[in-house]
Amino acid sequence: GSLIRGMGDDGTMSKDPNCAVRTVLGKERFDVVQNAKLLVVGAGGIGCELLKNLVLTGFRNIEVVDLDTIDVSNLNRQFLFRQQHVDRSKAEVATEAVKQFRSGTNITSHHGNVKDAKFGIEFVSKFDVVVNALDNLEARRHVNRLCLAAEKPLLEAGSTGHLGQVTVIKKGETECFECQAKPTQKVYPYCTIRSTPEKPVHCLTWAKNLYDLCFGPEDESNLLSDLATEMRQFQSEDTVDGELVGKKIFQSLFTEDIIKQAALADLWSDERPPPTSLVFEDVIKGDAKAMVPADDNGNVLQAQKVPTVAADALGLVKAVASMYSPDRRSLIGQSAFSKDDSIAMDFVHCAANLRMENYRIGRLSRWDAQSIAGAIIPAVASTNAIVAGLEVVQLMHVLAELGKNKPLRESRCKTVWVRYPEPSRKKILQPSSLLAPNKSCFVCGSRTARIVVKGFGDWKISALAKSCVQGALGAARPAIYFNGSCIFDPEYPEPSEEAAEEGLHPEWTLTEWGLSSGSLLQIEDEGQGFSCNLVVSEDLELDDEKFPTGFQVATTGGEPEKDAGDGAQGDKRKAEAGDENLASKKQATDANCETVALDD
Repeated sequence: GSLIRGMGDDGTMSKDPNCAVRTVLGKERFDVVQNAKLLVVGAGGIGCELLKNLVLTGFRNIEVVDLDTIDVSNLNRQFLFRQQHVDRSKAEVATEAVKQFRSGTNITSHHGNVKDAKFGIEFVSKFDVVVNALDNLEARRHVNRLCLAAEKPLLEAGSTGHLGQVTVIKKGETECFECQAKPTQKVYPYCTIRSTPEKPVHCLTWAKNLYDLCFGPEDESNLLSDLATEMRQFQSEDTVDGELVGKKIFQSLFTEDIIKQAALADLWSDERPPPTSLVFEDVIKGDAKAMVPADDNGNVLQAQKVPTVAADALGLVKAVASMYSPDRRSLIGQSAFSKDDSIAMDFVHCAANLRMENYRIGRLSRWDAQSIAGAIIPAVASTNAIVAGLEVVQLMHVLAELGKNKPLRESRCKTVWVRYPEPSRKKILQPSSLLAPNKSCFVCGSRTARIVVKGFGDWKISALAKSCVQGALGAARPAIYFNGSCIFDPEYPEPSEEAAEEGLHPEWTLTEWGLSSGSLLQIEDEGQGFSCNLVVSEDLELDDEKFPTGFQVATTGGEPEKDAGDGAQGDKRKAEAGDENLASKKQATDANCETVALDD
């Protein structure tokens, strides 16, 4: 008890709030903690626990970046937030809360996207260590590249349910975040989504594409782009009856289109019978208020009950009418689906359920639909707390090594996995050695990535930049060069007179730019301090079922090459990596084998 309260040198109780921490850490290490400058990226599930731990450990020079605002669903695990904080900035509220834990702390909050230009290499360079608490792959890649460019240590962490991980990244000394390929979002073949759905997730993917088609910006890659003209015909009108639009959408998609699909005899058999159309007037004769429990348990929330078909039909019309209401009408043409937008979620839930009814697939409650559509896996507060604690432990090891001339792989720094309820080797916490950089990594190693596309004549250079370089390779604002000339500039992503004057034609295909299979491109992203070579090859036989996006990433990092003379040490690293890769695959998939993001 006296240690917790803090004992002075004379044996009396000290009023210094740092006395206990100084006693535990020792003066030298405590001084390092007090003077360290930290950047924390993310103030959500892990971020709240992390900031609390940092302040109570004695860190006092911290800056926090987070884009999100507080949602009511965050309150069950992000303990720094209260009901009155809903809709406020996470970074600001978290900073206010932890300042009360210890006086004298110098914490600055930034409500913004870490990918914004103001948080670039120069900003990152002023910190001793960057500590991540992010929940999405795109931002993690970006911070990884910033830290490599600035040559700053990065603490990387994440959790999914009961599983978690913490590791340390340092340029030239350890694997970077992208040395090993990460699981990507599941992509379904076009024909499955458009014509032959078999699972609820197929119908939810269809419904999300439908929402973006009806209410979002034009997108040629939308899986339902063949319906664009019909779905968008009302957007140009000044006054629209939203309820009438909803009924017309129902008539078009759940009656007429289904009749057309059912007439395609080659698609159907005794094992897979054709879909059945729905007629709005007949459907709404049912009880729109009745709800079917999702299971036999009587203690279920309203959102966990499956609505009737009549409720889904009326719910779809109501959602469309809400989109055309005066306060939402201006957003039509620029909206994007979000699971946290109640109107968007109502639209997607009802549309997906109606399509499930067409194809005799069991319909879902709103709760289940939102979980699948938003790729949600339940977050566990205790896992977040464990991961945040491990991050601080690894941070202490990193700070102890700063200024020393030996790699972090030879220090006490480790990768630590949290594994429960199936612990490895009967241990919930499983540490392993940090791995050396992967020589074939296109970010920190060879700097050469390889992509195979189906047909050069079908790929516009703007599509290559968006889908391949930004989407698959994680660049933020890439410029693309071929034979020393810029063929894509992020300042001119669309065709325009200004672009043409600069000699840029985003609408040109790879063939029109003179590329052939095996052409070498150069990628430059000044904001990330990232550059790499990109070899683009053509394969006219690329399997549409395996690669429905029309391209394959052939090299994104993989197993590190074994150096001559590695011997047992190299074998040990591979054995350790094997267990880690298995856990990472578990972390990346939910019960339906869909890719999910780690908790923030």
